[in-house]
Amino acid sequence: MFSVGIDLIEIDRIKNSMSHKSFLERILGKVEYFELKEKKFIPQSVAVNFCAKEAFLKSLGKGLGEFKLSEIELLRKKNGQPYLKLSGKALKFAKKESLHFSVSATHTQKYASVIILAYSCN
Repeated sequence: MFSVGIDLIEIDRIKNSMSHKSFLERILGKVEYFELKEKKFIPQSVAVNFCAKEAFLKSLGKGLGEFKLSEIELLRKKNGQPYLKLSGKALKFAKKESLHFSVSATHTQKYASVIILAYSCN
């Protein structure tokens, strides 16, 4: 199996959503929340993380509501490389399907975008 998911979002849309305190708590996983809090919740970074969740779902052909968004965390290695950390139903599904993921993320002042490749080595 090999599939691709992509998402693009306007940063201002995320800025508006961030004005509601529950937004960040609802969409972010615990480690992801901590990492973004250390960056002072820069809207571009939050938008990239949100895009990763959407791109992940698209790579699986799933819609919002299939998994909690907080189960799909976009984290960064020390060198800045993004990767996914899954939990809950998202992790169970990925394990059941023997899926691995590759992530590419970028943003400008106005837009954020993420591409996720989902693949199985079976």
